[in-house]
Amino acid sequence: MDIPFHRRIVIGIEIEAYSINVADHTIGRRLSRPKPGTSEDGERFTRDASIGSEYNSRPFQTVRESLFLLKAGLRKYMRNLYRSRDEELDYRIPLLVGGWTNRFAGTHLHISLHQKPLTQSAAASLARHIHDQIPFFIALGANSPIWNRRITARASNRVLRGSNIHFVPGQKGRLTSINNQELVYSPCRKTKPATLELRVLDSNVPEYIVAALCCLKAVCLRWLRGLRVANSLTHPEYLQARMDTATKGLCCRIPWQGDWLPLSDYLDRFLWEHREEFERMDIPDEIFEVLRLLKCGYNGSRLLHDAAVIAQHEHPQTWQRRFAKRYQTGLTHLLSGNTLHDFAQELRVPLPNTQRVWLGRKRGSIDE
Repeated sequence: MDIPFHRRIVIGIEIEAYSINVADHTIGRRLSRPKPGTSEDGERFTRDASIGSEYNSRPFQTVRESLFLLKAGLRKYMRNLYRSRDEELDYRIPLLVGGWTNRFAGTHLHISLHQKPLTQSAAASLARHIHDQIPFFIALGANSPIWNRRITARASNRVLRGSNIHFVPGQKGRLTSINNQELVYSPCRKTKPATLELRVLDSNVPEYIVAALCCLKAVCLRWLRGLRVANSLTHPEYLQARMDTATKGLCCRIPWQGDWLPLSDYLDRFLWEHREEFERMDIPDEIFEVLRLLKCGYNGSRLLHDAAVIAQHEHPQTWQRRFAKRYQTGLTHLLSGNTLHDFAQELRVPLPNTQRVWLGRKRGSIDE
């Protein structure tokens, strides 16, 4: 029996994270650990050599599955939700941001095929479809306006400061297995299939990660259908767009076939060009709401920046602990089945009303 077309692309997620100590709400890089014995088959809670904590999800075949299981997996860090908790009072929960001190926390997406090996030649072909959409993915996933404990006006300090160290921009058509590239081919191992890894997204809350995953999967399904690349950039255009999206976030412009479009127009064009792929995917309403918020200019970076500014204006000396306390409460709500609006409300950030925001073309909105 043939599996549904949208299930043929399988994506796994790695999320690196800072930590919040629940006893005093200090932010740092100490290891966060879930309650022992709670991990499911295929997921891992590990130590990252640079940032501290890392969560590796099980592979996802559908968008709906990815949102549910990603939130369920990260919820296991919230040890106060379990009945038999440790007597230790200084356990830590994850702070899902791309930067806070001077280290980089990212989200890596691993793409593979269902019951079929992803050969290096196939991965190289897929990478050509993904490459020129990387500036778009940077804008969707930007979440590091804080750097060295200071609030900045940049959307992704991680991309601006860490690209040449951890995810070097590559030439379209070139794919290697070197770990510090933005697109990396990982050959098959005994316990893991061959994957194509995208490394440019900042660490973020599940809703924003899954919105980016949804767009990435649309690109992969288009490739699987044998269609041409949706958008093609010259290398100078690509480098400029990459820099602009990391600096300005959703206020940037990205070229589509030579025309530099505002992000809201680019998002509509992307959704329209991939409308058949979006129609085939099982996308929960929460992700369409995130896409509408992105069209309104609210990615993780803007939400984080505004919440930090509010906390700093209230009390400059203790703003980081105020922010951490609110973040802890908001993340508990978010991972317990509530919405991104509930999360933002705990951070004291008002999100726009999206009832009149259309995705794609108004006469054929893909989110109706």
